Amino acid sequence: MPIIFLFMLVLPALYGHLLPEVITSFFYALSLAIKECIIFVLPFVIFSLLYTSLGRICVGSLRFLIPIAPLICFSNFINTLLSYLLSSCCLKIGILSVVPFVQQNHSSVIPLFSFSLPPIISNDLALLAGVLGGIASSLMKFNRLNARMSMITEKFMKYFFKLLIPLMPLFIFGTALKLNHDEMISLILSKYLVVMEIFVFSAYGYVLLQLFVLSGFHVGLWIDYLKNLLPAVVTGFGSMSSAAALPLSIKAAEANLQNKDNTAIIVPLSVNIHLVGDCFFIPFVAVAMLTSLGQDPPNISMYLAFAIHFVIAKFAVAAVPGGGILVMLPILQNYLGFNADMLGLITALYVLFDPFITACNVMGNGSLAIIFDKVTKIGKLVQKRN
Repeated sequence: MPIIFLFMLVLPALYGHLLPEVITSFFYALSLAIKECIIFVLPFVIFSLLYTSLGRICVGSLRFLIPIAPLICFSNFINTLLSYLLSSCCLKIGILSVVPFVQQNHSSVIPLFSFSLPPIISNDLALLAGVLGGIASSLMKFNRLNARMSMITEKFMKYFFKLLIPLMPLFIFGTALKLNHDEMISLILSKYLVVMEIFVFSAYGYVLLQLFVLSGFHVGLWIDYLKNLLPAVVTGFGSMSSAAALPLSIKAAEANLQNKDNTAIIVPLSVNIHLVGDCFFIPFVAVAMLTSLGQDPPNISMYLAFAIHFVIAKFAVAAVPGGGILVMLPILQNYLGFNADMLGLITALYVLFDPFITACNVMGNGSLAIIFDKVTKIGKLVQKRN
């Protein structure tokens, strides 16, 4: 998939100028139509995934949810804020220089046809309903309803991605053609080489530093942590799925944690909702994209609203390649002002670098397991003293 997406970005940059404008207009209209369909369906995706995931977490394990959910939300929120601070620092020192908007001597592409779907339900309402409905149904022991919802969600997501994945290259291709017509694609592609380098250095550096602190600054123990995590990280990189690396993540946690019972609690629960790579990548690239297209970066109040919804939406991430960005599209649109071109571009960039993002997620989950192990140990010591 990353190779296909890279091809869909590079091909318009190299040969897009050879196509008649009517062809560019058609593919751009097709891209906008696919975007409309994605945005229309996403509230139902968010609700169903939140409802079932929270239901599964709560049923039979409410006492584990109480310490784990705040820990995961706090970690995701802090990582999202660190990404904002990183982008702000890069803007100030000129690493992410604000690129002036390219004024065109010709008009932008006009879509060949128009297609729109009015939203039935807002994403905010879908988030709230999914959270409250999932927790309420599990606390009230609606086991039959939870099982039925899980079955419906599984079938819905299966057919949703069967239809969506073949359409995603067309979504990217139409956007790339339009950006090439506006003489922006080459500028953007060259700019994001630096962005990717900063992401890899900062996100991986952050997790490595976190593991070093958790080791008590003992180099030998730090290296043992990394050696145990390496098979899971490599699997995550190759599969672009944290869920595919779950068995190896559990094995790594068993080797790294003092209390082996904590492995079965924290690792499966955090695998698809604690996503360090996503928290660094999506906000950082979003700010870079806004500035590269001539818009102002978000102020702190705007970003905080985005970060809160971003963290909640993590509970609705689908465990498939590229699933991390799909549920974020309406949040980027509503809270950072992304338009259709930006949504298409950030989707393509996310899938291109999904191996690096997923590997960072897996490493971050290994670090979170150690944190949880140490927190529970401290909690037990406090209880004994009392």
